Amino acid sequence: MTLAIVPFPVDLPTSLALAEEALRCRLAPGEQLAELLPQVAAGIRTGRAGGGLLRTEGVARGVVVWDPAGPVGVAVRLLYLAPPYSDVDGYTEALEVTERAAGPIAFAPGPLAGLPEEVETSLMRGRGFAPFGRSEMVLPPAAPVDSAPLPSGVDLRPVRDSDQGALARLHERAYEDHLDRYLAIEDLDPARDADRQLRDYFAGRYGQLLSPGSSVATRDGRAVAAAIASRHSNRALLIDVMADPEWQGAGLGRAVLSDAVRALRVRGESPIVLNVTEGNDRATRLYSHLGFVRTLGPTREWYDARRLRVRFPNRPSR
Repeated sequence: MTLAIVPFPVDLPTSLALAEEALRCRLAPGEQLAELLPQVAAGIRTGRAGGGLLRTEGVARGVVVWDPAGPVGVAVRLLYLAPPYSDVDGYTEALEVTERAAGPIAFAPGPLAGLPEEVETSLMRGRGFAPFGRSEMVLPPAAPVDSAPLPSGVDLRPVRDSDQGALARLHERAYEDHLDRYLAIEDLDPARDADRQLRDYFAGRYGQLLSPGSSVATRDGRAVAAAIASRHSNRALLIDVMADPEWQGAGLGRAVLSDAVRALRVRGESPIVLNVTEGNDRATRLYSHLGFVRTLGPTREWYDARRLRVRFPNRPSR
């Protein structure tokens, strides 16, 4: 078959129906269709979402939805072919027509409905993609969180407005070549992107920054670890937990996170949630040790390993 991408408004009811089926097929553990569908449907109705119907000979075969292109490429959010078109040849053509229309694909969704996992893996790895996933973790209200010891010469305190520049430099060091940086990247220059990310934190892009509730560890006036929290959708969201690579293994991540959590509890913030990239075993062990439990995920997704230089040890194997 020869696929073409047709704008959603050409057949809006079919576009919405196929997008719903695409979401249904890729729900991660704990995710609810009713919570995800309204945003996707609104993007299709208003034209904010890129993509369209995948059609051949005037018949809708599937749907593709993507975000606006960023500096590393396009993030495809939904890619779905209805049976009997959901085979390797169909998805190969769907990926190719998407790249012709939208540009290089940096992130692609999985699972690809209709393909066995091993077949999907062969297809995506053959195109240079590698797997990753994301999970949400929540701290149960009754989980005890004790303070953690600090190395000699390290001070721990709440984040202040004047810390923005120092935290940007910490962010730049902590996320060098890390997949999480690419997931939120807006500028290829690491320093400018770190500056932008911290401006977003302090300006409230992810909700009101909470301090006390956000903690920074310093040594000789230099930020070496931090946990940053915001109030987002009636919950406390730990939007960033970072440590200087030179200090990894010294317990600083545990110290700033436990301090932030204890301060959030004093404020009466609940629930306390965070997100973690699957395969980041150091972070996952830390969060689990402090009592966080997975409530959503892991998702099943792909990134272009040919174009994104990623240091991602202990990747999940698929």
